[in-house]
Amino acid sequence: MINTSRFAGQLMKSLVLGFICACQILHAQVEINFPKKSAKELAKDQGARGADLTGLWEAKITQLTWKGQPQLQDMTGKLHVEIEQSGNKIKGLMVCRAKFADNQGYLSFEKEFSGRWNGEQLLYQDESMLSYINTHRSMRHIESCMKTARLDFYRIGSEMHLKGDWQGVGHVSDVPCSPGSIHLTKVDEEMIESEVATTYNVSFSQKNRGPVELIWDDENKIKKIKNRNVKKGEEIKVKSKTISITVYDHQRDDGDIISLNYNGNYILEKYTLKNEQHKIDVVLDEDKAVPNYLILYAHNLGEVSPNTVAVIVDDGASKQRFILNADMNTSDVIYFKLVDK
Repeated sequence: MINTSRFAGQLMKSLVLGFICACQILHAQVEINFPKKSAKELAKDQGARGADLTGLWEAKITQLTWKGQPQLQDMTGKLHVEIEQSGNKIKGLMVCRAKFADNQGYLSFEKEFSGRWNGEQLLYQDESMLSYINTHRSMRHIESCMKTARLDFYRIGSEMHLKGDWQGVGHVSDVPCSPGSIHLTKVDEEMIESEVATTYNVSFSQKNRGPVELIWDDENKIKKIKNRNVKKGEEIKVKSKTISITVYDHQRDDGDIISLNYNGNYILEKYTLKNEQHKIDVVLDEDKAVPNYLILYAHNLGEVSPNTVAVIVDDGASKQRFILNADMNTSDVIYFKLVDK
């Protein structure tokens, strides 16, 4: 038989001793010194209700590991975020530009989100995917997760932070994603170099028009890209938001080097064309103020001028084949129009 009263007494004694030891260790590591604060400072510290979330933030998103999960190069899920606060209402834009590890391809997306802010917690919710490009060589159908989360606000010194767990579903399939966490840190805008805003395009005023390197006319057609004239091009009809774009050199391999710009993002950069087909999946953006487009940009003329590319557009219902031509002064373009099936 166990003497429960004696056992309880010994347990309580050990707990107390453990607590004392822990406090001693903590005290040895941290010098506790609470300076007196003014009434104004105390009022400010009573919560985050006076915090203004408007501005640029950097996000780190983690996810529970799943089999075959691809790795990104030189980053662990860092994203750039712009937040606009109006009272307790939040709207935002999240932007990702990244490369997969081992030269496996490119990942790009822009996503709108909304939120409710009570001064201590942000109720976060992704609303719409503005663009999504994944050129992974073997995992072209990976989706981004549309997330919901409760993000707790806290400060470390003068830094503002929002952090919490998220759940979500695939942006195309609505299949549940492995959950994870979101950590937002507000960026000191005085430390931001001007090139960052251009690189990541975190401006609501720019999101429908695309990068500043493009010039549009009054009929919502592209006139120039990087000071090169863009041809009139043609509009093609597709019956699905998700389409596959296949490119190849339909003649002989003569060393043509190209880039493909889809909706302001380079889904291929300085790619040497071959007779072997290269396929990329993209998702059309239905909310754009201008058409979805694909621009051919030439980096050389190969052995035979001009730079000529065969393009196959597959919307799941049919395949359409086109020939695009570009040189060092002119680029070619295709515009996409989504129609009912």
